[in-house]
Formats: sequence, structure tokens, C-alpha cells
Amino acid sequence: MNKRNTLFIGPFSPPFTGDSVKNSCLKDGFIASGTDSIQWFDTICRKGNRYLHRLSLIPLMFKADQIILSLNRQGRYAIIWIFYFLKMFTAKRALLYVVGGTFDQQVQEMNPLSKRLYLKAIRRLDGIFAESKALKKGLLELGLKNVELVYNPRNDTGARWQFTTEISHKAVFISRITEDKGVGVLLDALKQINDEGMEINIDFYGPIDPDYEKEFNQKLEPLGAKAKYCGQLSPSEVQNTLVNYHFLALPTFHFGEGLPGILVEAAMAGIPIIITHFNALPEYFEHEKSALLARPHDVSDLKNLIMQLIQNENLANELNHGILKVAEPFKTEAIISQSKELMHLYGWTL
Repeated sequence: MNKRNTLFIGPFSPPFTGDSVKNSCLKDGFIASGTDSIQWFDTICRKGNRYLHRLSLIPLMFKADQIILSLNRQGRYAIIWIFYFLKMFTAKRALLYVVGGTFDQQVQEMNPLSKRLYLKAIRRLDGIFAESKALKKGLLELGLKNVELVYNPRNDTGARWQFTTEISHKAVFISRITEDKGVGVLLDALKQINDEGMEINIDFYGPIDPDYEKEFNQKLEPLGAKAKYCGQLSPSEVQNTLVNYHFLALPTFHFGEGLPGILVEAAMAGIPIIITHFNALPEYFEHEKSALLARPHDVSDLKNLIMQLIQNENLANELNHGILKVAEPFKTEAIISQSKELMHLYGWTL
């Protein structure tokens, strides 16, 4: 069967955000699997006029027989409508990798007319790839029938965590640095712990939201040398960096949180993690088995869990064994294999 003209639309790294890293992993995985027929359109304008860049996508979509969308909220809303319009006049096919974990809630919040029309457009997609069971359930409850569970992929570098005295009491945060990722809650908890005489050091990696930078620096200051910002990491550096720390903390309460990619990389590394019982995170991680789950916004609960982990080496090793098992379905090779099988069922050729 002849290969069809396939177009992949989405942002790619850099910058190293959740959606761009996911798409870069997908691109690497498709190419590594021998798929060389996909044209890649980066929705990030690297040079020139961004409006002309966006307009240049329309003729590419018109020419493509098969379109893979991997977009966040704003991107998928705009581009799905373009696909829907083209679908009226062509036999074009498309599928969507959903970026983020609250797509179903976003649709529910639309006014009734917009919601009905948007669902009509989404139904024209061959498949919707949800990254969590909770999201899949929510989309099915909206009346959609073409929803599949396809996890968020990450590349495994092979680096593995092992507890040593050199990494003891060293914490790390790797994500977007902003209030709703739990940065303030984390720093407040660490300040209380250090004030009580148990010294814990933490390094922060990730892009700082401009409107949070001042507050972030103010919260770092009381901890002095015990807390520092270390810049950003490329995807290839993350797993190798994680193994140099006692634990990863990500007490997120970000509304659109699905499964943060950093937690997949942490699972591959085997590092103990302290996260929140929030959105779909308990779907992936079991408390005291593969992670410690704090209540969102709760400084005291987070503080107690950090102290529990620091004081119990056996717990750290148990979490290490548990989280390594979580990682298996998220490896890029497995995600690409599953994706290609689904595309084959849809009648696609790559």
C-alpha cells in the first residue's frame, strides 16, 4: 500500500515545555521506528512574522492526506476547526494527541452552543489519544467514542537512582517555576524543616514564569545557600541529573495537570518522588508504594512527608522499586508501537 502524505502539527523543543518535549519524543520515536514519510510542522515561529507562519500551515493541511495533531488548549481549538472545514470538501484524516489532563473539563466549560459544535468537529477525528484513564473517562462521558489511552512518552537514558550518603538530604524540583506547580508551598515547607534544625538543600531547574520571578526570589532568600536556582535542562540532561538527588518534589495543583513529563523521567530514573493527590496523579502513583502523595496546598502535610522520607532509608528504597515499575508503559518505543497499531486500524499508511 502506498504511503500517504502525513503532516504532524505541534510545538517542538526548545523551549523545553511539556508539550514540546512530548512532541520531540514522538518525532524521535517515529523516525527511529523507520517512519520517514511524516512532514513536521513546528507551531513555534522561530523567525519571521508569526502570523505568516501560522497562515503557512493552511496549504500544508490542504495537501496532507493524514494529519497528526499534538497541541495544547489554544492550538487544538484553532486547528481542529481548520481540519473540520477541510474535511467538508476532502477525504482528509486526522487524529489528536491530547496535551494536558483537563481537555474534558475545558469542553464542559464551554457555552452550550460552542460545546455542541466543538464536539461535532472532534467527532470527525479518527482518534483522540488521552494520556490518562481519567481523561479518557471524561471524554467518553462527553459522548465521544474514538478515545484511546496513549501515555505521555519519554526517552530512557539508562541512568538509575541509588541511595548514597552523597545525595542524602538533597532535593530537586524540575518543572515550570510558578505558584501552581507548588513552588511556594514547597519552599515554605523546607523553611519550616530547616528552621527546626534538619538541613535539606534543594536545587530548582526550569523556566521561571516572569510574573512569578520576584516572589520566587523572595521565597528563596530566607533559605540562603540551601536553595538555589540552577537554570534549565535539556531533555537529554534530565534523567542523568535526577539520580544526583535524594528525592524529587513536585507538589503541583496546576489546573491543566495531566501527567507531568518530569514524573515519567523520574520513574525511569527510579528516584523517590513527593507529589500531590491531585487530578489524575493517583492513577499512576500509589502512596507509599511508588510515591508519597501530599494534600494540595498543604504545607504541613508536605513537610511531614519530606521528613518521613529523609528519616527512612528503607522507604526511599521501597519507592525506588515501586516507581521503576510505573515507568514501563511510558517508554517512547512502546508509545510509538501502540500509535502505529492504532493508525493501522484507522486505515492509515505511513
